[in-house]
Amino acid sequence: MRFFRKQYEGLLLTAAVVAMAGPALVFAASDQVGTRAYPFLRIPVDARAVGMGGAATSTARGPFALEWNPAGAASVNRPTIGTSYLDYVLSGVHSGAVYFLQPAGNRGSYGFMIRYFRAGDIQETTQENPTGEGLPTFQSTDIVAKAAFAYRLTPDLYAGMSVGVISGGIADASSFGITSDYGVLWKDAWRKLNLGGAVRHAGTQTSAYVAVTDPLPVTVSGGASYDFFDRVLVAVDYGWSLDWEGTVDMGIEWEAVPDFFLRAGRQSRIADYQDFQNDAGLAGLTFGAGLRKVRSYQVDYGYASFGELGGTHRISLVLEIQ
Repeated sequence: MRFFRKQYEGLLLTAAVVAMAGPALVFAASDQVGTRAYPFLRIPVDARAVGMGGAATSTARGPFALEWNPAGAASVNRPTIGTSYLDYVLSGVHSGAVYFLQPAGNRGSYGFMIRYFRAGDIQETTQENPTGEGLPTFQSTDIVAKAAFAYRLTPDLYAGMSVGVISGGIADASSFGITSDYGVLWKDAWRKLNLGGAVRHAGTQTSAYVAVTDPLPVTVSGGASYDFFDRVLVAVDYGWSLDWEGTVDMGIEWEAVPDFFLRAGRQSRIADYQDFQNDAGLAGLTFGAGLRKVRSYQVDYGYASFGELGGTHRISLVLEIQ
């Protein structure tokens, strides 16, 4: 048993090293905007994290840690179910997910998730008929399923990883891919300061819609958060990827009254895009609220503004099984 425990800890330590070393790999890459497969992987459905501007690398806990930093999955003490739904900016575009985590002993946990992203009634067009008048519509559906495990290396240091498969379909075409995530989380690194690092969507497209496969949208992030007065959580994330420039996401969560939270944040990538369009408005700003009953349930709502394009609404629910 001791041998397997050492092997288990060694694997997770390797995952932590990968998570911290990832930025060097990303900085070595050139700008490749719009060349990644399965971009839906970057669209979060977790309402709490979105309400805080996506600054979740050091704050995500429980089931939704599988979207941001799998190390946070080690925080559960009971079997836990999570589900979420996203209404996206365009009509007919929506996404949903289901998560499950199971404690494994006193220091680890394992679980799985499945998530879909669907765009319906897309108008078919041709060069001769650019408006698509009289032509049929088609649909696009992407699904990702992952298995994950996380472990407490020490009472304050967590590590985790997940592996999964992706299926994509557009009209009559289809594709498949393999993805993985790695993360490390250091709780109370200094007083109430939490630090986290993660590599998300590392993998490959094994079969393409057409002849050429594309790389996945690998994203590397580092984050820090601090809890002021046990009521105000402030978080910041810095992210890199192979096809984006560096982004800075910031968020704040205030426990206005016991068990009720108000949130706000800013997503720099969305705000910078709208600035480029010379009409920023509220683009990049996020807001949210949540109700949490410890050892029972948590309900969250998150809103993110896309400026002229409108906004998105997300709802999340977490239940602990007694």
